[in-house]
Amino acid sequence: MEIIDPTVFPGWDDLVLTVENYSFFHSSAWTKVLCESYGYKPSFFALPSVVIPFLEINSLFTGRRAVSLPFSDYCEPLVFGRSSLTSIPESVIETAKKAGWKYLDLRGQSLFPPAAPVWSRYVGHKLKLSNKEAPFPKLHTNTLRNLKKAKASELAIEVLDSFEAIQEYYRLHCLTRKRQAVPPQPFSFFRKIHEHICSKGKGRVILARYREKAVAGAVFFHFGRKAMYKYGALDMNFGNLGAAAAVMWEAISRYANEGYDSFCFGRTDLDNQGLRRFKLGFGPEEYFLEYRRFDLSKNAFLDGAKKSRLPLSQLFRHIPLPGLKAIGLAYRHFG
Repeated sequence: MEIIDPTVFPGWDDLVLTVENYSFFHSSAWTKVLCESYGYKPSFFALPSVVIPFLEINSLFTGRRAVSLPFSDYCEPLVFGRSSLTSIPESVIETAKKAGWKYLDLRGQSLFPPAAPVWSRYVGHKLKLSNKEAPFPKLHTNTLRNLKKAKASELAIEVLDSFEAIQEYYRLHCLTRKRQAVPPQPFSFFRKIHEHICSKGKGRVILARYREKAVAGAVFFHFGRKAMYKYGALDMNFGNLGAAAAVMWEAISRYANEGYDSFCFGRTDLDNQGLRRFKLGFGPEEYFLEYRRFDLSKNAFLDGAKKSRLPLSQLFRHIPLPGLKAIGLAYRHFG
């Protein structure tokens, strides 16, 4: 077994694209964004015919652990050829213990024993774009209604990759996070997204403008023949214009016309029924995303049903946006 760093490994992205289950989260660009934004250390475990991606988080508050991968909706082990994994290899566990890690956080189904306890669960949505007979999905009635609203309201839709577009999106992002009572990621994180992703032709920002004012926006990534939605935001003062639907539909239709095979909507919390309905409105397949945490001291997966949950949203709801931005600087400790 070797431990490799994909940010300096020659031809890493080309190698990843030879594997059927690759995703944008396996790309060197995403690893660079995470490591340069939050100071994580890449530790991709390369075994015969399999690579298990990890980034090390070393935190005074949350301990020293490895995550596959932080701030990523999913990240399966890369399986070359006909190999497969149904458990964590002993060599990985031994190396992790020597490194002083407390946990392995896994966001990919391949390493999960059938009865392993779940640490956290989400839903995912994916749309197939390569159907030549029906290249565009069948939209739900509410989605069609919102798209008609957007057209009637004369929204202007822009597809951009500039730093200024990231800045405009981030303003909307902060408004949305404040409404959701969640601290926004630091702007330095989005600066790195522009540096390593958007400016390199691997991502785009789509903004909806109403009378020249950006009222909705989203950040999308693409790698190989797969595209995905990662971040979205909406100014609720203009929530009746159908702008969010217009932004998403612009992305889906463009990626379909550009020949991409699939479009991923990312993960959704199980209790966020509004966002779940919004994504289902575009006709994707829905599936469960299950994360698991392996405790290296106990040699066992932990049961997320037993973890304590702090009701922080009620506290965050009363904190002004500058205060939430300050709290967002602590994201590096959590991943």
